[in-house]
Amino acid sequence: MNVENTSFLEYDKRNIRGFQQMALEFLFNNVNMSKVVFCGGIADYINLREYYDITINDIDIIFENEQDLQPMISKLATRRYPSKFYKTKNGEALVNIFRVGETSINIDSFPRDFSNVTHIQSPLLGKMVWHTSFEESKINHNNEIHLNTSQAKGNDYEWRRLYKHSRKASLYNNVTFLEEKNLIHTIKKNIL
Repeated sequence: MNVENTSFLEYDKRNIRGFQQMALEFLFNNVNMSKVVFCGGIADYINLREYYDITINDIDIIFENEQDLQPMISKLATRRYPSKFYKTKNGEALVNIFRVGETSINIDSFPRDFSNVTHIQSPLLGKMVWHTSFEESKINHNNEIHLNTSQAKGNDYEWRRLYKHSRKASLYNNVTFLEEKNLIHTIKKNIL
């Protein structure tokens, strides 16, 4: 992407909902951003924002050392859960609940080894952040589809998870296809 950081800042301010912007600012101010990598919806937003309008709901990050999250953990309600959907170092996920009034957003944190994740830096709301790469995110969504079918999940089937991964995989696959065919210019650019 060869668009200046200021274009991304303006785009991000227009397209990330206010409450999600507040939660991200909280994260920027309370966690050393060189120690975490955005994954999930934030990574999808960054990887695809040039081509598609992606909505950010919650915030997903991976980390190597829980101590790096301590400034955030000390200020937010934090719960530990078994990680149902993602492989983590210890099988757990941390859920930090960012609240303003009656509204809340989850900041889900997953302990992972960064050497097993392809991550890159990009601007987000004027800050340089690490996030899973386009290729890593594309592979993840494509690999999740067959794991989330009703046949594979049985009684634990959730159509929303299958739909989410199918939809995101199709967006990544379409960009890849259009780039391979030299037709990427046919997608309306969101940034400029």
